[in-house]
Amino acid sequence: MARMVYVDETGSVGKGANKQPLLTLVAAVVDEVNVQPLAARMRQVAMTHLGWIPRGFEFHGFEIWNGRGPWAAISIAKRVAAYEELIGLLVEFDVQIAHASIHKERLRLKYEGGADKNAYLLAMQFLLEKVDRNIPGLKIVVADENREQQLKAIKLVSDLQDWGSGEVPGHQLPTIIDSLHFASSKSNPGIQIADAVAFIHQRRSNGWDRDPRSIALTESLFNLINTQTRTWRETWPSVPLV
Repeated sequence: MARMVYVDETGSVGKGANKQPLLTLVAAVVDEVNVQPLAARMRQVAMTHLGWIPRGFEFHGFEIWNGRGPWAAISIAKRVAAYEELIGLLVEFDVQIAHASIHKERLRLKYEGGADKNAYLLAMQFLLEKVDRNIPGLKIVVADENREQQLKAIKLVSDLQDWGSGEVPGHQLPTIIDSLHFASSKSNPGIQIADAVAFIHQRRSNGWDRDPRSIALTESLFNLINTQTRTWRETWPSVPLV
């Protein structure tokens, strides 16, 4: 039985990116027999808390948390319940989580800006090396679309599979089969689950919450995620440079 590894990122681009010190890649690892049942349950969660499924609907952690998009008219209590039920699917379907983070400013200082554009590739290498070594079984990797990095990331994974050669010295990935695939999150529930997890990681690491209720919810969701987290790479570079 193969496992699907769904990867999403947070903290790299877009509005407010300069306030996000970490670029984090999250992997949600799903047994192939659970891929379709998980997708069906996610649709059920949407129906329960929205009352319908809008055309082109997808789960986004940012939208649920902030009441945006299809969640704009939904009460805070119902949005909290939806997020809790969505994260609860990790346990229900034994979705295993892995993550790796790059500290963007430390990376800039370490390489004097020369590796800034490689942060995504470094995070992908570190993430897949951890998944390969610490989560058993053969795996197929599907990542959220990233037009700027797709070709380089596909080449990176191919080189790691063949030679163990990455952005930095690494090791081969014997359990990662096939090429690295990219897909739109709109049509991929696994990537949407990874997005929901990545958003909680981001909120916690950035320390944005000030309201005690928001802090408590972030910690509660993070603790649930932690029960399903099988492996991670410590933030890299690990210490500030002086």
